[in-house]
Amino acid sequence: MQEDAATPSFSILERIDMALALRLAQRADAVDLAMAVERGFELGGGDRGLDLRWIAATLELRGFAITFADVMAVLGGGPSRYAIQNQEHALVLGLHRVLGAMRECAGRGVAPDGELLQEWFQILTRDIPRFRNNWVRRDVPWDALPLLGYPKPAELPQILATFGPEQRYRDFPALFDRLHPVRRAFRVLWRFARVAPFPDLNLVMAWVAMNAYLLAQGYPLLLAEERDAEVLRHLAGGPPPTRVPAFEMRLLDAVVRPA
Repeated sequence: MQEDAATPSFSILERIDMALALRLAQRADAVDLAMAVERGFELGGGDRGLDLRWIAATLELRGFAITFADVMAVLGGGPSRYAIQNQEHALVLGLHRVLGAMRECAGRGVAPDGELLQEWFQILTRDIPRFRNNWVRRDVPWDALPLLGYPKPAELPQILATFGPEQRYRDFPALFDRLHPVRRAFRVLWRFARVAPFPDLNLVMAWVAMNAYLLAQGYPLLLAEERDAEVLRHLAGGPPPTRVPAFEMRLLDAVVRPA
């Protein structure tokens, strides 16, 4: 049956923006709409109960078998299968602190840049001995992807200094500016993954960079799913993406999810 020509057809991104606007309008009595974009989606009813899942899923991108229950136990300070001296314990606490810093920046309308990402990596890894005074890699990253060339360590300070919104994250300005903010976030992820400035956890931090950009633009967190590590490795190994349909659909689900 042929679709009625009078029926409007909206893209996924248009549906995300309309759903987000509807959520904000429904809370107009409690939300300053003029500040809504600057202050992030969560004022529009975002579910903070997803934080624990986001932390577990993000660390799983590096292969850590950390579950929702593990995160809840570590953050709750109760009995946990990870001792305090374990790196998994430290990473859960560290990523929780990073998530708080991401929200604080998003609340001020501040998008991530190289300086912030370096600071957040230090926050993430500060209780893990192998990362002490080892916050920018001095060689090929430990989590290097096969067949990918990376910038030399000597180039990283300049790259991080110019990895920010004003420089369009070292992307092509005309192209970057034409993209929808959600698709810009995908480019931020790709650009950061290809720089891989840290000794390890570079895909984790690329995911952090993408989500911090989304939050700063008024969108919710994007929750990693099973096999996303494989998806990200494939994505990082190819050309810079202009769209990632699976991620866009997932973001739409996050926006329309009941508060």
